[in-house]
Amino acid sequence: MNSTEKYLAKYAEPEAALLAGLPARFTHCVCIPAYDESLVFIQRTLEFLANQPATLAVIVLNRPDANDALSAHNADARSFLQQRTQCNWRNRNLSLHTLASDSINNHSGVLLVDRFDLGDPIPHQQGVGLARKISADIALQLIYRQLIRSHWIYSTDADTVLPNNYFQLPMPDAKQDVAAFVLGYRHITGGDSAIDRATQIYETRLRAYVSGLAYAGSPYAFNTVGSTLCIDAHHYAMVRGFPKRAAGEDFYVLNKLRKTGRIIELAQPIVDIKSRISNRTPFGTGTAVADILNYDNVEDAAIFYHPQLFELLKTLLQGFDEIAAGFDASTKITIQWRLVYDMQASIILALQAMDFDNAIAHCVANSRDQQQFSRHLQHWFDGFRTLKWLHHIRGESGLHNISLLEYQALHAAQLAN
Repeated sequence: MNSTEKYLAKYAEPEAALLAGLPARFTHCVCIPAYDESLVFIQRTLEFLANQPATLAVIVLNRPDANDALSAHNADARSFLQQRTQCNWRNRNLSLHTLASDSINNHSGVLLVDRFDLGDPIPHQQGVGLARKISADIALQLIYRQLIRSHWIYSTDADTVLPNNYFQLPMPDAKQDVAAFVLGYRHITGGDSAIDRATQIYETRLRAYVSGLAYAGSPYAFNTVGSTLCIDAHHYAMVRGFPKRAAGEDFYVLNKLRKTGRIIELAQPIVDIKSRISNRTPFGTGTAVADILNYDNVEDAAIFYHPQLFELLKTLLQGFDEIAAGFDASTKITIQWRLVYDMQASIILALQAMDFDNAIAHCVANSRDQQQFSRHLQHWFDGFRTLKWLHHIRGESGLHNISLLEYQALHAAQLAN
């Protein structure tokens, strides 16, 4: 049993086992969770599909179990879909709706997953992570059964505008072992200038964080925006799919995928994301924008990491290279890691707060050579622990968050040096 078969048998959500007899084949598939979205979402999706031959959109209409009332928007979306398409397959809470009219016959359609009325609601603590997992598990099953030709699982959101070249990816060399692509993105106007400005500031903050990681030499320097994901089916199964989380599922799945293969960021295609505030998740862009709007002047929002933190991270990662170079396979020891940071007390304190001694011991015990030791250390100090370490050292060093203007000035000085 290979990893995909094992995943589908043991870890996939129940809907992935309800696809017998699906009467269609597709080239591409895009997965979209949707909760309480306006009718514009489903209209925009159908318009997109009309220009994409043999494309399947797996839409999970859902609601949290904490909300007993059915979403009127969800019901409207389902009704609109039923009116504008032909339903030619159904099984429990799944239904296949194909685009067919005098002007459209491109073999595209929507696989609707009803998790707000016919199916169980989403446990609130599992939120969007479970909704993404349901749709991606369905895509994986269809890819495994060769009902979807492409082995890339695209995942986006209901507030996006997808470009016509959405499925035009560069074909990586097999030796590259690409686990996922992260597509280009930008936030576009949602019709409210204040929300638009706050969103642009937050987008700048997201990009600044990735830029800081890249400057420091982190292998986890990539955007983790859920609207932009494209995951290889094999790697998706290897990491057991999306985490069932109310937020941050995009960050955590990419964090796991980076340990199985490469993550490649693309300049094209570009996904447009509507600027808006949202309370659908406990954290993320929508809630962050709402927080920024609480400032009298959004420019004063102290949401940027101090650039000096990434100087310290660079020192840390260079120290990791020294520690790995000191690993002796015959004696199973490495140089005392504290000697590498003898002048950087804050770095040591931040590492100690993360139980680094035990981490080093584990890496040593499970490594045959320097390369394996380095890989174990890199996997331990992943994207999540990098973020955790930055928060620790922020407190130890007193390099607290700063505003946009402060960040721009300090970042420019950093580049000049």
